[in-house]
Amino acid sequence: MTSRRDFLLKSSMLTAGLMVDKSAFFKNKEIGLQLYTVRSEVDNAKLASTIKTIAEAGYKNVELYGYSDRKFFGHSVKEVATMLKQNNLKTSSGHYALADMMHGENYNWDSWKYLLDDAKTLGHKYVIIPYLDDKHRTADDYKRIAERLNKGGEMAKKMNMCAGYHNHNFEFEDLNGTNGWELLLNNTDPKHVVFEMDIYWVVYAGQDPISWFRKHPGRFKLWHIKDLATQPEKTSTIVGTGTIDFKKIYAERKLAGLEYPIVEQEAYTKPVFDCIRESYTYVKNNIVV
Repeated sequence: MTSRRDFLLKSSMLTAGLMVDKSAFFKNKEIGLQLYTVRSEVDNAKLASTIKTIAEAGYKNVELYGYSDRKFFGHSVKEVATMLKQNNLKTSSGHYALADMMHGENYNWDSWKYLLDDAKTLGHKYVIIPYLDDKHRTADDYKRIAERLNKGGEMAKKMNMCAGYHNHNFEFEDLNGTNGWELLLNNTDPKHVVFEMDIYWVVYAGQDPISWFRKHPGRFKLWHIKDLATQPEKTSTIVGTGTIDFKKIYAERKLAGLEYPIVEQEAYTKPVFDCIRESYTYVKNNIVV
């Protein structure tokens, strides 16, 4: 016979379970693809069929790239949003290299405002700076980028979005006892700026992703799940065929703050659509199970 004490205990446990925010858990299951992975198949004529193929491979989320003159490969933002919707795909984020925003001395924020309007139309949550050219990688450059990200993120927050930064390996190069990655993390406001960790590039640079999760918990809302091959040395490869222990890293997703795992690949030894299918299958069956 169930006592009143047992009943209350079970009820409280059930209530606690219902109160747990499961949104991040479900986002983790929505495996994404960085559109750059299929960059050979995204010109004006191919984009619609490529988006359809991505959906058929199982992906639920597409991270965009290729934004120019408020278009993607000749298609308007609304056209791209329609293509995604027709294939039951979302786009939680996009890569946007606005040179004036990143490097302009007297930037007036117009291009960022236009970008936020377009990102809202697409349904983005995160607007990501993807790369710094080799002329802008001094400590002062990183501090300026941090300042711009803070301002851009503050503006984005008013539209229920957030600014972000995606790394390569050069952010880990020494800058008089620090590095660009640390400067960005230490000089940005967690309320307005997130980080997209490209795990391939972190490992490529000889760094441990989990150690960065521990140093800056909760800041890595997006990951690029991109594997590292031994042959040819250090090239990008199909997830699961390289050397990175993604299972171990994914086990620390709560510490990192992960919301969106995004597959990416930059080099190929077989047709690109075969690659994205194999990566999806591996991630689904072995990493985000």
